[in-house]
Amino acid sequence: MEEMFVRLKNTFDPDTLSSLYGASSLWGGLLLGVLLGIILQKGRLCKYSVVSGMFRMQDFSFFRVGTPLLMIAMVLVYFLKDAGEVELYLPRTVIFAQLIGGVLFGAGLAISGYCPAIAAGALGEGALDALPTMAGMIAGSIIYAELYHESLFDRLVSYIDIGRVTFQDIFLVFNHWFFIMGFVVMCVMFLIGISMYDEFLKASFSVIGRASKLFKK
Repeated sequence: MEEMFVRLKNTFDPDTLSSLYGASSLWGGLLLGVLLGIILQKGRLCKYSVVSGMFRMQDFSFFRVGTPLLMIAMVLVYFLKDAGEVELYLPRTVIFAQLIGGVLFGAGLAISGYCPAIAAGALGEGALDALPTMAGMIAGSIIYAELYHESLFDRLVSYIDIGRVTFQDIFLVFNHWFFIMGFVVMCVMFLIGISMYDEFLKASFSVIGRASKLFKK
């Protein structure tokens, strides 16, 4: 517990806070966070009904906004990388840990109807039901930070570590732009598919509604 308070004190140390104005400035992150919040709010993604509707296959707003963002981000990041403007930092691919994390994140998203970013946006809109998700995010971060260091849990989540690899490495694609263009085509086909499915749902509900009126008569 004492160690945790020492780390908390160091977080708010003047030398730490001065890094906001140095080479590791966080103002860029703040700006991107604000832009992301605007996109989420304008895309109506900070709504419980939208997220829960995604899991019920009844609302595809999340896919319609998120998929183009993925395409644009991938193209821009690799374009800037090839131009020498940015360097990519690849996290390790740890199969076991990422499977557990994916299941926990997906379960939390399905149950609460919010992920951390969406919960923050929803809270900004005045949705008090986002408070449990925010509280869980903070509590989970603290628990993870306290238990992860040099523990059995650390060794457990390091199981099946295949290193810092990309899909280009896994599928032996000699030029990453071939994979990127394939990903973009796949995303476009996905957007077309969900639009067709959405129209199919609307037509089905319309037919069911008309049929139910006929039976009532």
